[in-house]
Amino acid sequence: MRTEVKYNPALPYSLHDRRINKIEMTDDRIVLMFENGYVKIADSYENIKGKIIFEGVDFGFVAVTLLSIPGNYGTFLGERLDLADFLEAYGGNSFEVIDELYGYNQVQYSGQLWVDGRNSFIEMQLSIYFEGNMVYETEEGTFI
Repeated sequence: MRTEVKYNPALPYSLHDRRINKIEMTDDRIVLMFENGYVKIADSYENIKGKIIFEGVDFGFVAVTLLSIPGNYGTFLGERLDLADFLEAYGGNSFEVIDELYGYNQVQYSGQLWVDGRNSFIEMQLSIYFEGNMVYETEEGTFI
């Protein structure tokens, strides 16, 4: 027997090449705020001002992974931080999202952390596990 499954959620917006310039944590929520919003996936592909809210976050399964400087292949050094420690160390910097991965109750954003005073970026991944909704809150309204 062969069973084929391809999970491809119909996302209303793209974060590709968009910068997260602020992350807020509350008791069970993470809010991502964007420097210039994100792109509406539609015929117009217009830029939309907005933020993303993850509800019902399990912070035991939220992590930031910082990898070595770009171009280094083979053995590398990296660091894995919980979100609170990451925000304390790097909270004033922006994270440019290059790739988005979505699964059952989880999301992973990969991209580049732009640290003030550095000549190059740090490769970064942000992994979030949540049991509630992923909410796009925009000037147009709210999309869940």
